Amino acid sequence: MSETSQGNAVTRPLTFAAVLAALGVVFGDIGTSPLYAFKECLRVSGPGGAGLGTDAVIPLLSLILWSLIFVVTIKYVLLVMEANDEGEGGVMTLVSLASAHQKQAEQSQEPERNGKPRSKRRNVIIMLGVFGAALLYGDGVITPAISVLSALEGLREANDKLGGGVSHQFFSWFIPAAAVTILFVLFRLQKAGTGRVGMYFGPVTLVWFISIALTGCWSLWTHSAVSAQLLASLNPFEGVLFMVHNPMTGILVLGSVFLAVTGAEALYADMGHFGQGPIRTGWYFVVFPALILNYFGQGAWALDPANASELARPGFSPFFNMAPAWAQIPLVMIATLAAIIASQALISGAFSITMQAIQLNFLPRMRIERTSDVESGQIYVATVNWMLMCGSIYLVLHYGTSEQLANAYGIAVSLTMLVTTVLFGQYIKRKMRVSGAAAYAMLSPFIALELLFVTGNAHKIWPNGWFPLAIGVLVYLLMSIWNKGRIAMKEKMRETESTGDFDNFLDSVEDRFLAGKLARVKGTAVYMAGSTKSVPMALAHNLKHNRVLHDHIILVTLIVDEDRAIVPPSERVSFQTRGPKFCKVASHEEFPSVLSVTGKFGFREKQDAYPVLEAAYHELNIAPNELETTYFLSRETIVRATTLISLNGPQERIFEILNRNALSATAYFNLPPGRVVELGMQVEL
Repeated sequence: MSETSQGNAVTRPLTFAAVLAALGVVFGDIGTSPLYAFKECLRVSGPGGAGLGTDAVIPLLSLILWSLIFVVTIKYVLLVMEANDEGEGGVMTLVSLASAHQKQAEQSQEPERNGKPRSKRRNVIIMLGVFGAALLYGDGVITPAISVLSALEGLREANDKLGGGVSHQFFSWFIPAAAVTILFVLFRLQKAGTGRVGMYFGPVTLVWFISIALTGCWSLWTHSAVSAQLLASLNPFEGVLFMVHNPMTGILVLGSVFLAVTGAEALYADMGHFGQGPIRTGWYFVVFPALILNYFGQGAWALDPANASELARPGFSPFFNMAPAWAQIPLVMIATLAAIIASQALISGAFSITMQAIQLNFLPRMRIERTSDVESGQIYVATVNWMLMCGSIYLVLHYGTSEQLANAYGIAVSLTMLVTTVLFGQYIKRKMRVSGAAAYAMLSPFIALELLFVTGNAHKIWPNGWFPLAIGVLVYLLMSIWNKGRIAMKEKMRETESTGDFDNFLDSVEDRFLAGKLARVKGTAVYMAGSTKSVPMALAHNLKHNRVLHDHIILVTLIVDEDRAIVPPSERVSFQTRGPKFCKVASHEEFPSVLSVTGKFGFREKQDAYPVLEAAYHELNIAPNELETTYFLSRETIVRATTLISLNGPQERIFEILNRNALSATAYFNLPPGRVVELGMQVEL
């Protein structure tokens, strides 16, 4: 697929196939919200303690409609998607864009402003983004559970509507059991990747949106006597007046209305896979109209006096009840498939966040497997996969129904949206060159609404919402401890390593070589270095203890540009030839060639050593021979210092455990284990 650069964005051709693919990945979460969002709004306790009833239907629909317009259409589709790096979106991309001017200020040594160093402000921006990313793990646990449960609960509604003889007691254990089975199979299949089934996601999701649109139209037609009343929902003041007249109930209602916009983050996070055009087209012409038709259809069903008894029944579902009897079973089937696809999108997003966090040194190295030779974004992280599976299955078994699970859903996602808005304010400040006060004044309507969403979901924390929130906070703490520990470790290693001029170091090595103190052996030695400015510890120790030099010495430094999601191929590899030609003693050609090669990657890219090594072999004009290549790596062992401790006691123990269980550099860079020599060193923290 051809791409053209336009500013910071990458413009892709707008085709039906691109829109279809975007439907299958981007809109799964928000597309399954009609299964439970309107139902949960009606279940909110009114002033009398019972459900809100028919009088609240029009205000509820008004709040849902204008939340979709305000949050999704205006904030994400029109505004936030403009903040991209070569077409890439997501909270970590927004962090890099929002903090770029802070980094530039640090590099230019701009004086402090308001008495606060800019480095600290930049650190606050980064950690805020990390907190938002950590909260998405909580979303990744709860979304599969509530989506699958909501879809399968249609079986109970179908049984009642079709006059089946199956008791509700049977469904009380069958639905959770079926949900656990589906979730287990879904997570079990993650290793195979989405490449093989990805072509089916788009068509299935398109069928889903057509189905919910037709179901909504059917309900509007069959309840035509009350459908005209729904036009009042187009007036935003219907929802506003409801909030003003019922402030306490209104706040609780907003916590349920928010369920209709969950999944909006996916539009921004997955933008890099499809581009702005397909996502915006899919939203404007397919997703948004289908959602509105379905929500209004549920409203027409709820307004019909004949359904008043259904509204009082525990576990009622406007979504399934408004469909004709003959469509019940097919609707359950397509809803289940849509729920699986929605779950897939969140799981894949968790994998992407994990890789980015590893690249930026916020998580220890884990095994990352690529599941597609074509699409670099399709990856599999086993540790994250099984942890998400255990969390989702626990939620299904613990809560049992989507109603109970909805009481835990929303607080983590609403906080993530608020974090995105705050970071976007920093981006506007940099892009438009305005003050922070002016930037946030422009975003004040969004901030006010999202604060209300957070407040409306706050009551969920104690009964059920603490679980996904706790996951997010725990992940954030682990990220911050690991990042702080890695910074402290690098400082200690920098003190230990040689910090002198590298060419002077080579001059001393050449003098020892000429004096016969070092032997030359055949083959190529590859030293993985953490920095181009100091002598790799593995090289210094190898010369000290083994006293040998290989024919060719390649120093490989892989760095991550935290300000860019993707590094262009033209900037991927850079060289700095070192050896007798650049040393003070340059008359002996037998001295081995030394080449320093740097591979630069964006934070959305996996560090791959082999393309960098291939470029180095080509630069040295030698044929790559794996049997004659030896890889030298350093491996650090944490030792607790008696003085000048960088981390406090608990943090140090956690970092030590994480470091001990981190994937080795050999496995992470996929180096041949039989050709790797690891030289250890102790680091005091």
